[in-house]
Amino acid sequence: KMHHAKEKTRKKLKTQIVRIQGNAGVSPLNLFITPGTVVVWLNDYRISPVEVKFPDKKVTMACQSPVNFSISKDGTYVSNSIPYGGVASLCFIEPGTFKYVIERARPQMDEIKGNPFRFEGQIVVKKQ
Repeated sequence: KMHHAKEKTRKKLKTQIVRIQGNAGVSPLNLFITPGTVVVWLNDYRISPVEVKFPDKKVTMACQSPVNFSISKDGTYVSNSIPYGGVASLCFIEPGTFKYVIERARPQMDEIKGNPFRFEGQIVVKKQ
């Protein structure tokens, strides 16, 4: 019986949820995952749609079908605008450190007054 349970876990899809809670922050900001893990960004921020960007190392390969991400002109994944209650997900297969930034899709008045909404995190993909 024990052996059977172990078999099942290995085949299970690995998913990590990153909650964007507006000014209350993003949790978790930093993830340590293995290739084949799906990272889901959940926008729990009522004020504004948000976007996920990768400023340095870009994501060029993903497994399965990314949700709410498009491939930009340079062949890398960029998120679309994620509405309140919406998600964007990407399955990471390349090892490496992917720094990401979460920003509002549309600047708000307070942002223009110098209160930017910006969170920086990273996803570290380590070979098993």
